[in-house]
Amino acid sequence: MINRTILNTALQKSYYANEANNKQILSSYSEQPIELKNESIPVPTLVAYMINKYSPDNLEISFFNTLSPSDMIQKYGISAKQCAQNLSQRAGQKGQVLNWINVLPNTQLKRLDEIYALADSLKTNGAKKLLVIGIGGSKHTVENMLRLNGKGDNVVFLSSADPDSIKEFFDKKIGNDKDGLSVMVASKSGTTLEPSYDFDCVREILGKDFKNYVCITDADKTKSKLRQIAEENGYKCGIIHDDCGGRFGAFDDHSLVALAYCGMPKEKMKKLLETCIKAQKKFLNPDISKNQALQRAAFNTDCILNGRQNQYDYYFGDRFEGTTLWNTQLKKESHKSLYKPSGDLMGPAFLHNSTEADLDEGNTTSFYTFNAIKDDGSDKYKLYDALINGSLKAYSDRHPVSLVTLKDLSVDSIAEFIELKHFETIYTGMMLRAVLNKDSALPEILPEVLQPHVNIYKNEVNKILNTTAKS
Repeated sequence: MINRTILNTALQKSYYANEANNKQILSSYSEQPIELKNESIPVPTLVAYMINKYSPDNLEISFFNTLSPSDMIQKYGISAKQCAQNLSQRAGQKGQVLNWINVLPNTQLKRLDEIYALADSLKTNGAKKLLVIGIGGSKHTVENMLRLNGKGDNVVFLSSADPDSIKEFFDKKIGNDKDGLSVMVASKSGTTLEPSYDFDCVREILGKDFKNYVCITDADKTKSKLRQIAEENGYKCGIIHDDCGGRFGAFDDHSLVALAYCGMPKEKMKKLLETCIKAQKKFLNPDISKNQALQRAAFNTDCILNGRQNQYDYYFGDRFEGTTLWNTQLKKESHKSLYKPSGDLMGPAFLHNSTEADLDEGNTTSFYTFNAIKDDGSDKYKLYDALINGSLKAYSDRHPVSLVTLKDLSVDSIAEFIELKHFETIYTGMMLRAVLNKDSALPEILPEVLQPHVNIYKNEVNKILNTTAKS
């Protein structure tokens, strides 16, 4: 999408490397000797060259107004290697909450027939609409997977605590079409406050003997109240697997059953999971020059260490609509107070609600990632390309900016994009903590996969509910 001419034109205010250094850097990342004319090349262009040279076919990543490739290797190469090696050692180990790496996609490949049988069973009464009850990762992963894959027109989501809103939801979204409905509730423990309440409300409306309930929860009924309810009432069940973590569960049952219900062919889902496994291997590579997730983490870390505390992800393309809240959750729950991960926004809308603040001369604390989908370069994309390239020029004149471009909307590109976000999130936290010496010793479990502070509000809510119940 972004060629050399556009890069050079767009980055007039970026700093430049001298010609000799350019030759050395470019040659170190090329299989063929590179002849440079008598010109200086913007360092961000060199970064883009280096990234794209080793970029998998599915993603292209470029960096602007930020580290040169040699700086990236020199400043963060050792730390990146240690992060990748440490993550590799932890992956698959019990209690590390990292089973989304390798274990989950391989497990799901073996269960495809089971997943599709479960999805098909929800249509036995002619149901054509799926109601998903869940919150946090149990909801956002499903939204993200459906929207990126162009599915979900027949899916509605309920995550409310307001009885008036629930009534209005059923009146407007369901109406008299209750016979054409299936209901999927996702909760690992089955005790999460909001989906438990919503499921109780839905069962009051539809009846406890409604035939098209499916409960996605822990496989062990001693650990899941929801599975106990399901077994007592004969509801169908799927699994939220152990040690995966909600926001990292993009390929767990709730997402895959929803995709199957919405018509994704089994062969496509198989390819989605196979690409996921390949992408994970790439993102465990300890060589920062070949690992895009480590490069993204180095970009994030360097921006934060240089006082850029506010991080924004902006998206060009409606297919990213489900990605916004999912990626916001990934960053906020994983990175906590290390910096200020801000909410993700869709383009072109953000150009009219955020640009004034983003490009204000006094804004010296922000950095940005643009996410886009590559087009065919035809005239019909003229405006689309102009918006991306013009925004890129305006933002990179003032701020560090990275551009992530999906080659297309194939399941290969989607799977790799999701894994990039997963691994970037983990590596950014690991790298920041290492550089800031946050850990005197390696933590028993990575903080990036835990969320202990969520229980603070839950405990207060439960105190009130228990007091109310007693009175």
